[in-house]
Amino acid sequence: MMHEEERYPLVEGLVLRLSRISDVRQRSYALAQRLKEVENELAVDVLGVIWERVLKSDEDFVRLYNGLIVTGILAAILGSGRMSQLVDEAQSRGEYSLVAILLDLPHEGSREIPHQPFLDGALKETPLGMRKALARRPDFRLIQRIARDQDHRVIRQLLDNPRLTEKDVVMIGATRPTSPKVLAAIYDHPKWISRYSVKKVVVLSPYSPLSLALRLLAFMSFEDLEQVRVSPELHEVVQQQAERIIEQKNKLFSRWGELRLSPDFSPCGEETGTPMQ
Repeated sequence: MMHEEERYPLVEGLVLRLSRISDVRQRSYALAQRLKEVENELAVDVLGVIWERVLKSDEDFVRLYNGLIVTGILAAILGSGRMSQLVDEAQSRGEYSLVAILLDLPHEGSREIPHQPFLDGALKETPLGMRKALARRPDFRLIQRIARDQDHRVIRQLLDNPRLTEKDVVMIGATRPTSPKVLAAIYDHPKWISRYSVKKVVVLSPYSPLSLALRLLAFMSFEDLEQVRVSPELHEVVQQQAERIIEQKNKLFSRWGELRLSPDFSPCGEETGTPMQ
């Protein structure tokens, strides 16, 4: 394992070279390819530096983290076998925050919603294909009705509706109970997951798939991390990761000075929530 004074120049130099690639997804893809070529020890060193800089709200590193971890590029390039090796390496060092974001934890099947408790009578009787078509219509009143659908296939269509608002997406994510697949659909949408309020609602939902909630915790403010830490609704794994991040940020605070994490910061690089290309 490299010493901190050796890691930072190496990783920052690598990021600087990659910064010439303007497209965030291409830059993240290039870094994932580099990590595929190096030893597990160095790969975890690199990820560790990225993680620390994300907690410091360094925008270049936040974008890299978003591209590598949140969008799943790293897992896609490395494959499950290599990702497991990185998890083992991070675990052997006691770097449990990295373990949490690298692990691909399965959905909890018992939390799946097998019925439609919130749809009105007419929509309950409407076939799936028709509901998907209705979700694409730019009709405000229809959007309010169809947003209650618990089928993730319908919600994926609705998330692309140009009349859908951030407030609507937050309402969908805040529905209790809800299907983990609906929350996964929100997480997978590059436009909506770039909004802080949407990230927060996914993190705070007890129905969120654990892996998704854990990866989004890095974007949370101190206040929201504390809310996660003490929430009796959330899984203890999520609470423990929130507590670790609070401790890590406090250490960075003492080392680097005041940390600032804007609730409006988009990992895509724009506060407007423009999706990553």
